[in-house]
Amino acid sequence: MIKEKIELSQCFPFIETELKDEILSFGELKEIPKGEYVVRQGSYLNFLPIILDGLIKMCAEEEEVEFLLYYIHPGQCCILSFNHLFAQEAVRFSAMTEKETKVLCLPMQKVKEWFLKYPSFTQIILKDFQRNYEDLLHTTKQFVCYKIEDRLVNYLTEKAKLQNCNMIQMSHQQIASDLGTSREVVSRLTKKLQATNLLIQHKRHIELTQLVTA
Repeated sequence: MIKEKIELSQCFPFIETELKDEILSFGELKEIPKGEYVVRQGSYLNFLPIILDGLIKMCAEEEEVEFLLYYIHPGQCCILSFNHLFAQEAVRFSAMTEKETKVLCLPMQKVKEWFLKYPSFTQIILKDFQRNYEDLLHTTKQFVCYKIEDRLVNYLTEKAKLQNCNMIQMSHQQIASDLGTSREVVSRLTKKLQATNLLIQHKRHIELTQLVTA
């Protein structure tokens, strides 16, 4: 647990030593491969996941259409899970690893205790609520205010930044699922964007030639 203690200290340097010891004592460490669910929509939760290393994609499904909500980075917790702390109901979201990810799963009963006992833990929860609220506002803005072509460009740019690489190894179907559209629409738009020299469509990946910010 020495390595995990160091990672926890790096992610949350301001938390009390006593709280840090309790988190490591009661938390269940999971190392989850890329592309696997941490939480699946429709399931019931009894833990709060916090990310020590890796990247998690938050998404939701409506009428069999799955779409991206936002990402969770190291040092952040799955705040949507916290919504189910006081009410046992099926979750309305899914959380999936974007790459190999190390997650510390905290039992909900202890989370309740720490929320009341430790100011630093309360600060973590409230800060992540604010961050996720802003992320959801950004996602809503994308759906309401931007054309699908602009959303695709912004999505690919975000992916490139997250991977720190302009080579995006994703199928058109995977991209379409994140954007809540069809594979045919993504294929048509990538051809159009290639004609404008914004990207190059290779056989197994998309290469961005420019980074565009919204």
